[in-house]
Amino acid sequence: MTAVPSSRPRRARAAGALLAALALAGAGLAAAPAASAAPTIYYLDATSGNDAAAGTSPATAWKTLAAASAHTFAPGDSLLLARGGSWAGQLAPKGSGSASAPITISAYGVGASPRIDGATVATGGAVQLVNQSYWTIENLDIVSDSGADNFGTLTTDGTPRSGIQVRNTTGNSTVRGITIRSNRVSDVNGCFHCVGIDAHVNGGIVVDTTALGANFDGVLIEDNHVQDVGRTGITVWDASYFTTSMTSVVQSALSTNVRIRGNTVIDPDSDGILAFGTDGAVLEYNVVRGAGQRTIEGSTMSASAGLWPTRAMNTLVQYNEVSDTQLHGTDGQGFDVDLGSTNTRVQYNYSHDNEGGFILLMGGYSSDVVVRYNLSVNDAWSGEKGIVTFSWGVPAPVRIYNNTFVVPEGSPANVLYCDGDAGACASSTPGAWFFENNIVSNEGTGGYTYPGLGTNASFSSNLFWGQHPASEPADAGKITSAPGFVSPGATGDGFAVADSYRLTAGSPAISSGVLQSPNGLRDFFGAPLHTSASPSRGFHEAAPPASAPDLVDPASAWDISTAHSANMVVDTSGPLSNMAGDAARFKRTNNAAGFVRWDAGGGDVVTIQSYLFGQPPTTITVVALDASGNATPVTTSASAATPTTNGWTARTITSASLPSGTRAVEVRLAAVSAWAVQLGTITIG
Repeated sequence: MTAVPSSRPRRARAAGALLAALALAGAGLAAAPAASAAPTIYYLDATSGNDAAAGTSPATAWKTLAAASAHTFAPGDSLLLARGGSWAGQLAPKGSGSASAPITISAYGVGASPRIDGATVATGGAVQLVNQSYWTIENLDIVSDSGADNFGTLTTDGTPRSGIQVRNTTGNSTVRGITIRSNRVSDVNGCFHCVGIDAHVNGGIVVDTTALGANFDGVLIEDNHVQDVGRTGITVWDASYFTTSMTSVVQSALSTNVRIRGNTVIDPDSDGILAFGTDGAVLEYNVVRGAGQRTIEGSTMSASAGLWPTRAMNTLVQYNEVSDTQLHGTDGQGFDVDLGSTNTRVQYNYSHDNEGGFILLMGGYSSDVVVRYNLSVNDAWSGEKGIVTFSWGVPAPVRIYNNTFVVPEGSPANVLYCDGDAGACASSTPGAWFFENNIVSNEGTGGYTYPGLGTNASFSSNLFWGQHPASEPADAGKITSAPGFVSPGATGDGFAVADSYRLTAGSPAISSGVLQSPNGLRDFFGAPLHTSASPSRGFHEAAPPASAPDLVDPASAWDISTAHSANMVVDTSGPLSNMAGDAARFKRTNNAAGFVRWDAGGGDVVTIQSYLFGQPPTTITVVALDASGNATPVTTSASAATPTTNGWTARTITSASLPSGTRAVEVRLAAVSAWAVQLGTITIG
């Protein structure tokens, strides 16, 4: 990929100017560096603009999308469209910004958001960027309906169409710094079967690459409203997730720093929000309603889900509301941890009225899934799948704990279901999974089928209330009394419904669960969790400790941290005397920078036991992340060096209190010798 310029290109200087500069240098005087041109604001006015004008003020605004698309923008520039204006065609400006000076497309003036209608666009996005970094697209109203039947059939493909599309088509390259926020994208007649691409890669907002070795770093898609689009509402799609085998996800090939948050997706033809080929993606505070509006019966890709990652590592799915997803032969879940997902956490979500259920857990080449502190109401109401459905075995280990599942009267929903693919329900199915501290309020008629038929499953300290079919799992610590909800039977849109399923005083679920380690630090409502006393069952901790206990990670596995860079590993090599006897540490495999991330909250302090060889403690830094993934450096102090053996020293590094609004913390290692900086026990609290 062509290098991104650091400033606006300047015209070549005349030979005389060059000679003058050389003369100054020969006289012992340094020539003053040429100043970079200041960023420029360009304006577009569909009513009174003029493409022959300069475009640099409202009075000299350009008129058409063609004029803006012909221009190469420089770092820090802006293109502002007049509010109340409407344009037909495609906006495809040129150029790239920089990390410190992105290029912005936005609005100016008063009135309705500027509208771009891509009806005449043959293919691609009504707003489109290709191989361009550091852009912000905001405050636009985008539609793109060609007026033709473009859905496709089993034998005829449609043409890919999108509202906003950002592409990386250059192999072994990275597109960086893409922000798409506060736009409305609607009425896009994308294809369900498409010519030349996977059909998931067209729809409302699309960030995609299919080029070998290409990826993205830094994608923020937030606060957009997407409605009535096909095929997918919002997708980040990186098909370079593998190198030699399509069933082997390679962490270093994935797109990084992806945040999809605060968006509303209504009635997409198929999937609501999809993250494909990412490492450390965060999908949070989104609302998805009515995914799966259309399908092609008999298609190999007929199914839909509300919100899901796949071919991904270290994905965090939290604080989302997904409802009314439709089932077309299969799937139809609100959430899906799909093939090739490693270390996925699904927590603090509200799922309701999804025909195919709350969540699909795909086995195959997936692993390490945690599903905790979620609320599911009236999911799997068709009875065809389960509230929790396993497919293609168990993405082991799976920990499903402290969720609340509500099955209303008359519903045929299966609580747990195994769809039978690849012998997933056979008693010999490998893969341990755990179902603990959950509340199942089952007033319906469905039952339970699940992988391993108990051979590899552990049921502990659940509360089963209502109907008790013969297939209900054996659980020595089960409770069969009423859970004592505030207002059982409540349903509908909005997180306020969750208050109806809090536990009231006297509930048998309070303080009767089994300890979980790690436990995520807080419940659905943000209350701290116990690390030594028995927790409550379900998604509400009704008897929390006075303050959140410390999180302690001995750096011996990846089950407590929530994400780490591809070059971080657990090291157990010796001599252990170098590490003061510490048997396991985190370190890097190469000299590139690395990080490890944990859940954390405002006011927490991070304490790090570190081991250094010839490196200062400043090679280890602490960064707080807020709900948007914005990073704030946190000051640290280090104890005096304590010599160990062979030139190594041990130091304790302590951070200042993490700022208010912190949701996670990263400990980052600088780009120095990989073996010379190692992390021992990390304490956060």
